[in-house]
Amino acid sequence: MICPNCDHEYEYPSKVEYPDTPEAEAPQPRAAVRVGFSTPKSFNPVSWLVRKFTGSRASHAFFVYHDADWDMDVVLEAHELGIRLLPLAHFERTNRVVKLVTPKYPIDAGLAMVARSYLGSTYDFLGLVGMADVMVGRFLKRKWSNPFRGSKSVYCSESVILAMLASPGYEKLDLDPDSSPEDTLAYYEKVEGA
Repeated sequence: MICPNCDHEYEYPSKVEYPDTPEAEAPQPRAAVRVGFSTPKSFNPVSWLVRKFTGSRASHAFFVYHDADWDMDVVLEAHELGIRLLPLAHFERTNRVVKLVTPKYPIDAGLAMVARSYLGSTYDFLGLVGMADVMVGRFLKRKWSNPFRGSKSVYCSESVILAMLASPGYEKLDLDPDSSPEDTLAYYEKVEGA
């Protein structure tokens, strides 16, 4: 070929090679969806209330998975600002991760269901308020349902339990969606040995 700007003749390379780059990288195995439990690093009244009323080590439950498009670990969480997705590194700047667990059975299908159903929706504040009834019932040794749980929004531990229920292997899960982050964490530790 002849360059139109300088009349110099050159050849196109048949193949462009880049140093230190493998021909084709083998597909990486997909990392399992994990469930995390945390508390904020600074004072948060919602977190304080959750830990106070439930006796929990963690006031928040969330999902962690590796996003292949961005090649990084991301968090899907039910946050006071709504259901959102953010980099794990960003999440860890403001939250202390109490524990990360890998469920015994993969919950990828359940995570996809939660994301499709709730991503971008508001946080279920009324459902969180209704947890007070559930906790009073427990104190009285009775099983009371959450009177304010909504179908169009979720709070953190509810999203994790719904994801588990929507995943193969958890059809007989003995955790109610009204469970607290501590209930969910205790399940993973006692039942699954996480």
